[in-house]
Amino acid sequence: MNRKDKFNAIKKIVCLIAVILFFSTITLSTYDDSLTYLLQDESVALTVPQDEEPVIEVVQGRVVCIDAGHQGRADMSKEPVGPGAKKKKAKVDGGAMGKKTGLTEYQLNLDIALKLQTELEARGYTVIMTRTSNDVNLSNSQRAAIANEAKADAFIRIHADGSDSKSVNGATALCQTSENPYANNYDKSRLLADSVINSVSTTAGCKNRGVIETDDMTGINWCTVPNIVIEVGYLSNPTEESKLNTDDYQNLIAKGIANGIDEYFGAVK
Repeated sequence: MNRKDKFNAIKKIVCLIAVILFFSTITLSTYDDSLTYLLQDESVALTVPQDEEPVIEVVQGRVVCIDAGHQGRADMSKEPVGPGAKKKKAKVDGGAMGKKTGLTEYQLNLDIALKLQTELEARGYTVIMTRTSNDVNLSNSQRAAIANEAKADAFIRIHADGSDSKSVNGATALCQTSENPYANNYDKSRLLADSVINSVSTTAGCKNRGVIETDDMTGINWCTVPNIVIEVGYLSNPTEESKLNTDDYQNLIAKGIANGIDEYFGAVK
């Protein structure tokens, strides 16, 4: 190859490089302009996914009255089972007692009631206690009167059960019937009973014995606000008695009741 041919070859190579650089610049410029347009266009939203924080709903203005059933000393004198009733029952009996650990119902009821008070107050409820010690003398009608005077949104009465059979176990809720001659709280009381018993059985892992409707309980008949009795278990069952005698299980019961109350207010609001 002579000098002239070499010069022409080099010239072609230089021209080719120039063409490549020219089109590269156009491409980069176009890409840059397009990116700028996308960033400036308000219709294009660039979002960074973030973890959603749970919404914590604090119940304000709700008043819950808690009654720890029974007391240190029974009062077997009589009172009417309802306003104007001729039938009378003991003002407050002594309650059940476990045979394995000697756990008394009145102490168990108070322990769970105090735990429930703490749980509900932490959730934002206003809590009224009918008693905070065993050294009281309050009849069942007087306990209902405390809830009535407080204009409670719910009255929770905590009890434990007993049976002649050691095998019977589980939790039960009680409320008035739809034909109660003394009080007119059936719809809300039944809803409250269903919510609490289902939640307690789920949270504590105990047998769900359902809801019993009755018009034979003084504390129910004298109450003018939605109310239930929650029987948290059987002290006549040695296994259940042992569980009920522990703080861990009592806390589960209290949490289950509180969850049921939350569910109830969520349904009636």
